[in-house]
Amino acid sequence: MNKLSTIKIFNSRIEAEIARSYLESAGIKSEISSDDAGQNISSLQALRGVKLLTSVENLGKARELLKKGSVR
Repeated sequence: MNKLSTIKIFNSRIEAEIARSYLESAGIKSEISSDDAGQNISSLQALRGVKLLTSVENLGKARELLKKGSVR
């Protein structure tokens, strides 16, 4: 992927994983970024959020798909 941009920030890794999977099924590659001590301190996810990232080229389409879908 080229330069990455944030599609959305979620409260938990599970929510971000569901959204990532949904986007993958539509052919959009995405990545998750979370500063949660390697998933060892999950409470940091709620404080700092879990970012779902994609390339700048796919950003608009990804946001639109998440709005249309029931992924929040």
